[in-house]
Amino acid sequence: MRSISYLILMISMATPLQPVNGHQESVSDKNPAKQLLARLSGIDSSDKDNILDQALANDGELVLAVLLQVVDRNATRGTAKEWQQLLNSDVAARSSIHGLVMLAAAPGREQKSAQFGAILTQQFTGTAVDGVSRFLARMLGSLGNSVAVTALTASIQADAPWSDETIRSLGSISGDAAQHALVSLMLDAPTRWKPAIAQALSSRNGSATVIAALETALKEDDERVKLAALDALVALGAETAMKPIIDLLLAADPDQKGAHSQRVIELAQRLDANHHEIYARNLLDALLLTSGVPENRRVVATRLRQQLGSWRALFDGSSSKGWIGHTDGYQFSAGEIQCSAGNGGNIYTEEQFDNFILRFEFKLSPGANNGLGLRTPSSGDAAYAGMEAQILDNSADKWANLKPYQYHGSIYGVVPARRGFQKPVGEWNQQEVRCDGRQVKIILNGHVILDADLDSVSRGGTIDGREHPGLKRDTGHIGFLGHGDAVAFRKLRIQPLIRSADPQQGE
Repeated sequence: MRSISYLILMISMATPLQPVNGHQESVSDKNPAKQLLARLSGIDSSDKDNILDQALANDGELVLAVLLQVVDRNATRGTAKEWQQLLNSDVAARSSIHGLVMLAAAPGREQKSAQFGAILTQQFTGTAVDGVSRFLARMLGSLGNSVAVTALTASIQADAPWSDETIRSLGSISGDAAQHALVSLMLDAPTRWKPAIAQALSSRNGSATVIAALETALKEDDERVKLAALDALVALGAETAMKPIIDLLLAADPDQKGAHSQRVIELAQRLDANHHEIYARNLLDALLLTSGVPENRRVVATRLRQQLGSWRALFDGSSSKGWIGHTDGYQFSAGEIQCSAGNGGNIYTEEQFDNFILRFEFKLSPGANNGLGLRTPSSGDAAYAGMEAQILDNSADKWANLKPYQYHGSIYGVVPARRGFQKPVGEWNQQEVRCDGRQVKIILNGHVILDADLDSVSRGGTIDGREHPGLKRDTGHIGFLGHGDAVAFRKLRIQPLIRSADPQQGE
């Protein structure tokens, strides 16, 4: 087994450090933390894997040596000079570990992240020193590896005094394991930590289990827990928060009406972002009918209510009224526009639009391919004569070798969209498209997958090397561009925006 001193020798450099007390010390001091920090400060891309390998070698021998120099900064000991020396070493040790965490957390280093996480988790489990435990918990959160979930959860359940830091770290770890742990803790952790747990849950996805756990917390006796759970439900845009938040507003003392009114407004904004415009309007109506609401909040609520009132449907739910083109290739009934297998063609809104927000839901069959025409004429190839945002089953094997600009949400031939946010085939997806002047933004299931300036992305030519004159259009139809695959659409609505550029002729 290689000794720690040998590892230090291998990574030593002559870079001077600046300790806390201001005087310089050479890294020739055989201090593992300072040696490692010197190496990290001069790291280049070709050396990242090497330094991680060396730090993690021999079961993390060097990491453990550095961690020995982390101290509780609130527990002064020794003479002033001795304590200052300990603090200097502590600063170097913390910086070194943080540097390693940043390296291990980078994409493509999952195996090393798990190995490093296991070392830090073992030290966290075996430590009962407040300042040290807080540091280790924070590093585990920054690393973001689920290997730490069990240990962090156990520490919170044991009511450790540093659980506030541990909860934040657990909340920053992505994945089902951390989310399940937070949900369980919301139900059975010590009461004093539940407000922090609710806050951590507010940044997770609004799954049914998360919402249910927060709803259960609303029934607790502790007012802090109830308010934290309600704030988390507001942050998630949960419609089940509507009644309790209005009840809270109605029961509030005059000096609390402003704060509770702001919660109502924030929930309405979240509901709108979650495509629940009707709920948002109803919530704001309740606010505006409540006495004692401060005038400044009333003004904001009125403006938001007017904005929400500008949404209108593009489909009446039962007929092709308002649509032109190959309407025989689609079924307009039961609240859905369906393109069945073997049918399709292009259909367009009868009306033309310039700047707008479009919201709709779609459901794909396996391998389905369709398109969303934007500012397009009612004839010609919409991908070039207008603009086409792809509608595609990204998961299908037959589409594995497409160009990046051919996947779902991409502006065909012009801008590729981010992938990885579609729901499984057969489930309904929510999509929002914002066309505002030369800017186009597409949000899929709450994630921005495309945000592009049309002039910038087409300057010097588009990435498919073809002419796209339709990018210059400022107005046109909205359409669905079928290719014979089964796709369903529903809940189509549009909100006009104030034009950000002078219109050009559409057709």
